[in-house]
Formats: sequence, C-alpha cells, structure tokens
Amino acid sequence: MKKYNLSKIMKRAWKLVKKAGMTISSGLKKAWKEAKTVKEKFEKNAKILKPGYDESCCSDSAYLYFSLWEKYGKSRVYINDYKRRTLAYIDRETKQITEYDLCGVSRKEYDAVVNTFFERYEF
Repeated sequence: MKKYNLSKIMKRAWKLVKKAGMTISSGLKKAWKEAKTVKEKFEKNAKILKPGYDESCCSDSAYLYFSLWEKYGKSRVYINDYKRRTLAYIDRETKQITEYDLCGVSRKEYDAVVNTFFERYEF
C-alpha cells in the first residue's frame, strides 16, 4: 500500500483555503488529488505487488522487484521475480523494455506490474 505524507497534504489543503479562498472540503480534495498524481523518483530498488494479491498476507512470490544497474555508461532498471531471476530490463535513456523468459509469471500480471511501475515512478 502506498504511503502518503498526511501532514503535507493537510498543510497544502490549509494553504489552498487561506490563499485561494477554497472551502476545507474542496481544498482537501485538491490536495489529495495532487498527492496521488505526483510520481516518486526511482532511486535504487522497488517492489510492486502483482494484481489479485493482498499485501497483508503475501509472500515474496507475490511481488516483482525492480533494481537499478549502472555500469559501462549504461543505466538500466532490471525486473526480477522473487528468486531474483531476470525477467526483463528497461533502458533508462530510451525507456525501451527488453524481455527475457518470464519464468512462470503470467503476461497479464507482468504487464500490470510494469504499468504500475511507470505510473508510480519517474526516472
């Protein structure tokens, strides 16, 4: 589950109330909308839950893992399964995905997780 900075959202809502003359309800709605649309900067590692799984009772096999690799003038984000087998990589400059064997991960789950990654992170 994605965590939000509630203090930052509330401060933004009050700023909208005071400066823009909005009601607290509309200010909170706008602050939440802004918080949900902001993408995180991808730093080094991430793990994203496959669709159809519940985060509270899942093992490592319910996730796909993303890790940054930089060497020889290249920068890639590798997509791995829970056994750290490489499924694909994303070239950071061209945003092109090069796929390997999906190792038992269904195409539907893989595509959903990759789309979630692109929605959630910028790099």
